[in-house]
Amino acid sequence: MMDQRVDIPCQVCLVTSTKGEIRPLWCRYQTEQGELIKINIDEVKQTGNIGNLFFECTSYGEKRKSMFVLMMDNRTFKWKIIRILL
Repeated sequence: MMDQRVDIPCQVCLVTSTKGEIRPLWCRYQTEQGELIKINIDEVKQTGNIGNLFFECTSYGEKRKSMFVLMMDNRTFKWKIIRILL
């Protein structure tokens, strides 16, 4: 699987379990044209937590499957999409 590195700030809606596990539900970001794009997250797998939190996410849209990696900076609590998996 190939990937494209990106740096897209985003807003994330998530839930936590009673054990403290984090599960992103959706994220949204603003395009350069000002349009808000929302991505519902159907599958998620936490892939690391050394310094930051990383999640491999899968979204099943109307016509295609999208996979990407979300990262939360533990110091600032800011989220961004850092990779699009192709």
